[in-house]
Amino acid sequence: MDRVVSLWALARWLHLLAAITWIGGQLFILLVLLPVMRGALPRDERVLVFARVGRRYGLVSWVALSVLIVTGVINGERRGVHWAHLFQAGSYGEVLGTKLVLVAVVIVVTLVHAGYFGRRMTTLAERARALDRDDPKLAAERRRLQIISGVLSGLNLLLNLVIVLLAAALVA
Repeated sequence: MDRVVSLWALARWLHLLAAITWIGGQLFILLVLLPVMRGALPRDERVLVFARVGRRYGLVSWVALSVLIVTGVINGERRGVHWAHLFQAGSYGEVLGTKLVLVAVVIVVTLVHAGYFGRRMTTLAERARALDRDDPKLAAERRRLQIISGVLSGLNLLLNLVIVLLAAALVA
């Protein structure tokens, strides 16, 4: 009996949907939310709102990443990919292996960004709000962390876009 949608098509669809969610959220934050927030809220309040957005998006993105990993394994199995084939020059495995290394880097960058820099900026913003005045030391530290956070976010987005390019190369 023919199925309208095969299990393999469902796995690929879930993989694409998770990738759209993962990268689409990053693009939305960068291209829409950040510019609107810059004009709408004072810096410390903006940091606190972004902390809430980050926690919510963090949950969504980790679910998306989990789906990407599971469906990626399923898709690789379907294509007959074996670990021994990863990084063989000129092969499908070489492109896939490069993609997987970049995914690992993205995970590390995401953990460092959210786990250290995001939490530290939130703590500084909460302290500044509790003081109810501008503290130059807090402001300077927050700016330093925001620069590093911005660099990490940009790196993360760039790596994710390269991962999508590699994914396109795999199916081309």
